[in-house]
Amino acid sequence: MFTNNQTDLLPIVIEGQTFIANTEGMWSLNEIHQTLGLPEAKRPGQWNNEIRTALDQGGNFHLAYGGANPGTWATEAGTIAYAMWVSPAFYLMVVNAFLAMRNSAVRELRQKDALLDANMPKASTLDMKARGAGLTWTEACRVAGIQQPRLALEFLAKGPMFVHVCDDFGGRTGQIRPKQQGFSSGAFVAASSNFGNREGWRVKPSGLDWLRGKTEIINGGVAEAKAALVKAKKAAQASRVDRWGRAVKGVTL
Repeated sequence: MFTNNQTDLLPIVIEGQTFIANTEGMWSLNEIHQTLGLPEAKRPGQWNNEIRTALDQGGNFHLAYGGANPGTWATEAGTIAYAMWVSPAFYLMVVNAFLAMRNSAVRELRQKDALLDANMPKASTLDMKARGAGLTWTEACRVAGIQQPRLALEFLAKGPMFVHVCDDFGGRTGQIRPKQQGFSSGAFVAASSNFGNREGWRVKPSGLDWLRGKTEIINGGVAEAKAALVKAKKAAQASRVDRWGRAVKGVTL
């Protein structure tokens, strides 16, 4: 089922690099250190502060000294904390996400009564629709507070619960859909018609609950992906200059 456990943990994106949990729901901190090309001082074994100690006491780390996968392994909380320690960009992303969430919560509390009265009919309608034919992906994202629905699907396709649809020759069709277990569990349902439903499937109440539990992670992953694209575009533009620093518009062979 689509539940909040190690079987459906979303990837953690750090400085444009995607890291996926193993079957036990643990991330390799050594893999993160090596992939990001971090200095020796940022090795998992050098991480020794109050945050590491507190997380360690909560059972968030596993040290493997032998076997096929030696090194330091961490839970989702431990991995995010390590990423915040080694990456200022990731640290700022988490801080900004928290501030946005907190400020949004404060605004919602101040307007609670008015918003409740205004949104009750809409909420009831969407609830009935979810229990009936199901919500479209865009509607579900709007309810769950997920930004950029299409980019959110691309992010989810990197994880274990969604997949790119391929044609008979193995080429991607451009569509993304939940894996079969999502339909079997009742979290999603195939749409009876593609009219007004480009994905070909809809989100049911249990799928919406799962989505709400992943909102912050999905929005963070989308923000990381967009930042990486902007950075790559700027790097490409910067490389197209001549020796006098003038922009090169084209190449003549």
